[in-house]
Amino acid sequence: MRRGASSEESPYAQHPTDTGVYADTLDMSLYGEPPARLILAQRATLDLLDKIAVAANDHFGTGMSPRKVTFANFWCEARTGRLREGLPVPQELASAAVALAELAFDIDGVGLYPEAKTLRNAGTHRLVHLTYDSPTGVTELAHSSIDAQALVHAAHQSLRVARAAIIYFIDLVEDQQERFYDRESLVTLPLPDQR
Repeated sequence: MRRGASSEESPYAQHPTDTGVYADTLDMSLYGEPPARLILAQRATLDLLDKIAVAANDHFGTGMSPRKVTFANFWCEARTGRLREGLPVPQELASAAVALAELAFDIDGVGLYPEAKTLRNAGTHRLVHLTYDSPTGVTELAHSSIDAQALVHAAHQSLRVARAAIIYFIDLVEDQQERFYDRESLVTLPLPDQR
């Protein structure tokens, strides 16, 4: 598949550069590389959150087994859903730790982005495909269908959450000496390539 090819270029059919062969399921479903890439990208983006929690666990020496650390259980208590007490975070970095915990709340079932986590789990453990006819939406069933706009939206939401988590994590572990900058070395936002 050529670089940049998307399901938007051939919204109701297999992309011309996709060399796979897929049966027509007669329900306006789209299979192949573009939807599979979106599902994989969304899933991999949220998987990054667990890696951030493992790195924080290691950095602060909390003693949790790396194999048992998830983003949710590192920042929040599993039984109560409240912020986990006793995380050894320096006081001056507490706001970054609280921000990471807030992200864990945001991707929970009752948070701001509950579908992001459900789609990640469905894309990892179950079958998800793109359809243009009566999507089920993200479910915990063995098979879910999602429309193109919802899939792209979920991928964008996941990227925003992951970007925020990376920024907060950098704030959490950065060397304190790097917090003092020479005023002449600062830049103003937006940067020229962000317009």
